[in-house]
Amino acid sequence: MGMGEPMLNLQSVLEAHRCLNKDVQIGQRMITISTVGVPNTIKKLASHKLQSTLAISLHAPNQKLREKIVPSAKSYPLETIMKDCRDYFLETSRRVSFEYTLLAGVNDAVDNAVELAELLHEWGRNYHVNLIPFNPIEGSEYRRPYKKAVLAFAAELESRKITVSIRQTRGLDASAACGQLRNEFQKSPLLEGSDNSQLEVANAAVC
Repeated sequence: MGMGEPMLNLQSVLEAHRCLNKDVQIGQRMITISTVGVPNTIKKLASHKLQSTLAISLHAPNQKLREKIVPSAKSYPLETIMKDCRDYFLETSRRVSFEYTLLAGVNDAVDNAVELAELLHEWGRNYHVNLIPFNPIEGSEYRRPYKKAVLAFAAELESRKITVSIRQTRGLDASAACGQLRNEFQKSPLLEGSDNSQLEVANAAVC
């Protein structure tokens, strides 16, 4: 993870998966394929019937908020993603994990947790949510939520029978946590017009 969108290079991802599983002897269930979601690719992945975990970078419980946080959300409506995830489970019998980066004041309210639980229940019962408190980056518009908010979000999901985990942060004190690794020359956009705030969320989810 963290080396680009795997669903845009699926054949190479499948070959890497085969190599890790057969040559390096890493069990399939120890491997995770993480994607922000690319139309018509989850079905293709499901057809290979891998026993690895599919992780979706969700970050929001509704389409409007997801479009604000995730750059590519407009091309892949949330309802379609959820249908594809349901079909993936039916095809592979492997539950889907949803990555959810918590951004203070943006998507970390208890109401957001309630809406997320309702979304997941609407589309099935075999889902897992991985909560990722945002790691602060100099110049970013986003902030890391307080621990109390993270725990309240997780508790609300658990109270609604959603399996949830909170990703442990490592390297925060040295600015070396997920999404923080960059040099001085990369603190400004490399391309004019690029949306750094959205890229920061994507980077936080794939570490």
